[in-house]
Amino acid sequence: MSEWNAKIVRVDEPQPGLLSLSLRSDGTSEALVLVMLPGVLDAGIVGERPRGARATPSITKLRRHLEGARIDSVRRSRRAIAATVRRGGIERTILAAPSRPYGAWWLCDTERTVIVQSSGAPAELPWDEAYATALSREALRTAGKRALEAYEAGRKSQLTRALSRHLKRLRKKRDAIAKDLERAERAEELHLRASLLLAHSADIPEGAELFDATPWDGSDRRIRLELDPRRSPAALAQDLFAKSKRLKRGLRIVPERLREVERELGVLEELRLDVDARSATDLARALESRGVTITEPQERERKRRREEERQPYRAFVTEDGAMALVGRGAADNDRLTLRIARPHDLWLHARGVAGAHVVVPLTKGKSCSPETLVDAATLAAHFSELRGEPVVDVLYTPRRFVRKRKGSPAGSVTLEREKVIGLRVEPARLGRLLKSEKKA
Repeated sequence: MSEWNAKIVRVDEPQPGLLSLSLRSDGTSEALVLVMLPGVLDAGIVGERPRGARATPSITKLRRHLEGARIDSVRRSRRAIAATVRRGGIERTILAAPSRPYGAWWLCDTERTVIVQSSGAPAELPWDEAYATALSREALRTAGKRALEAYEAGRKSQLTRALSRHLKRLRKKRDAIAKDLERAERAEELHLRASLLLAHSADIPEGAELFDATPWDGSDRRIRLELDPRRSPAALAQDLFAKSKRLKRGLRIVPERLREVERELGVLEELRLDVDARSATDLARALESRGVTITEPQERERKRRREEERQPYRAFVTEDGAMALVGRGAADNDRLTLRIARPHDLWLHARGVAGAHVVVPLTKGKSCSPETLVDAATLAAHFSELRGEPVVDVLYTPRRFVRKRKGSPAGSVTLEREKVIGLRVEPARLGRLLKSEKKA
């Protein structure tokens, strides 16, 4: 019989790089924590499970396999920690290893086939059986506090780097605004130069590149005006007047922008001095509340790639074999309509309610068949707030007549012209369309 005799009752990833398996045995509750931040690999048992973030989709999948299972053993190699569990006679192993940005875990079967893994986990499993050593339950209890302290130090180091990156960006922003302010303070000088150009336009020789003029302030100083032989002094003066006007507008708003950035820098500098007195959780909350991005650059890049790979629409096949693309959400509607659809494609939307944008790709110069129009309108009605209504009015127009106003909410557009089809929803037609969906 295993020394453990412990049942897994809950699985959590309360913070990035920390996996928690809540255990129950002999009426006692405790938690096995696996630390897997870059440069920090550790494990231990603590009396109370760490609290934190809600379950991600991958953790939800992991729970289905681990909750209710019993731990057989915990082992450590040079590159990973492995906990072997058993449920209903089926053996599984959860591997945890440090990797950028927040570590990785894999759930494997006895053949080392991966069943579930964390987002972004490397394809190669890090386990090295030749260097594996068993970790007893008592040894892990002794190591519990040390493991959490190691996690705290590693996570705070990550957050401190995030704060430093943000401070660096703010300082660059402050310097750029300060330069804008210097330029804005030249507004009066430019206005004077423009006035001198106009006043002396009749005196400036044709083709001249420089001209010295005396201002009207009673001084003896002379101002050298730079000219463009290809343009008239009056045209150059108008350009300078326009630039002076822009700079004067900036002079009204730039000082306040500079003060805001300097205030933000001051707050964050104070927070940096207070880092040692805060826990990793408190520090993360404080940074997020002040607009600091705490996601590691590698994770942001991975999310960006996933977003680019993900299609913003669902694709259905109409009776005529044409495609009908249906936006997945408000932001996806914008992307489908404004970035993917071509000007000659057909655009549809349920009239007067929130709903998906529907686009029928068309060959330039070709029109949409009546059958495809009804199919696309059926999808527009179904993926709207009028789903289930027997009769729905659906707007349709070529994409080139769809516009988005600046500052309008995601998914909100205006139409320059449109037609309306009064659609009677046919359940059989809708069923056929939903079955025709092309899987990504």
